[in-house]
Amino acid sequence: IGNASGLINKATSQLLLETDWESILQICDLIRQGDAQAKYAIGAIKKKLNDKNPHVALYALEVLESVVKNCGQTVHDEVASKQTMEELKDLLKTEPNVRNKILYLIQAWAHAFRNEPKYKVVQDTYQIMKVEGHEFPEFKESDAMFAAERPPPRAPPSCLPST
Repeated sequence: IGNASGLINKATSQLLLETDWESILQICDLIRQGDAQAKYAIGAIKKKLNDKNPHVALYALEVLESVVKNCGQTVHDEVASKQTMEELKDLLKTEPNVRNKILYLIQAWAHAFRNEPKYKVVQDTYQIMKVEGHEFPEFKESDAMFAAERPPPRAPPSCLPST
């Protein structure tokens, strides 16, 4: 996970002024190619979620959202777990932007995984949180549009000029 760990640090740096999509895409590629194990990458991202700086936590949520959308079942197995759902619920007590992003993600994942029995904990967490009175953002179907299966590897860019 060495390279992924460095990229996760870079993508969640408190010095960033905007989301570092280049690093996030590289993290996704490493996980998809098997060069970084999903379990360790998700563990490193979750550590960043608990950072005292809300900007770091928000960037970590961006990374988490991207790997869930792009890296398939190995990541889904790690994120759609009781432990991860509890950890995310615990973070709701933090800064409003972090809380809103967590609510957005849990809602999107609950919809995306609604037909996946093994990820029922996400749906259950979402329903419990609604009963508890958490206000979720307005839902758009496009927020939950990502395939639950492993996407094909990214092809290298073919727009480079030939010499």
